[in-house]
Amino acid sequence: MAVLRRIARPLLAAPFLTEAGHALRSPRPLATGTASWARQLGANADDPVRLVRLNAAVQIAAGGALALGRFPRAASLVLAASLVPTTLAEHARWKEEDHELRKDQRFDLARRIGLFGALLLAAADTHGKPSAAYRARAAAHSGRRKAGRATAAAGGHLHSAIETVGASTSDALSGAGRAVNSAAGSARAVLPVQ
Repeated sequence: MAVLRRIARPLLAAPFLTEAGHALRSPRPLATGTASWARQLGANADDPVRLVRLNAAVQIAAGGALALGRFPRAASLVLAASLVPTTLAEHARWKEEDHELRKDQRFDLARRIGLFGALLLAAADTHGKPSAAYRARAAAHSGRRKAGRATAAAGGHLHSAIETVGASTSDALSGAGRAVNSAAGSARAVLPVQ
């Protein structure tokens, strides 16, 4: 599986690196779509070219990290998040008048949705190791078991201590009773009988 990951990660990162490089070189076509979407969402996009370049830089950084296998889960999530605004800015299929262009937009949109799904799978890949949530649950369960055993052991030690104290107290009282009885016998022997 490690070989498959080493091959698949750069292949998954390649479209993002390519498109981000193109967006850095010519951001103007994407900037118009970005400004349009920002206005529709009620956001203020003073410099849409800068937003396009920022998104491209994020995609290059995350795509490079994914291709190199550095923080692949986080890089996949960042790429998936950056894919949404890029897709919205580039693919306004519902606005297209030409049937052929609309068909091309539909295929490109389907490709991007597939990339989004692949990125989500890459983000969920734990390299065959249990997830952090599973490890936390297992650690909590193990801690509860250890605490239960420690409580039982402490309870057993406490019970033994109580039995020991009880036996010692009983022996002490018994010894004190014998001493008192012996002292009383000695006192009777010494005292004259009346």
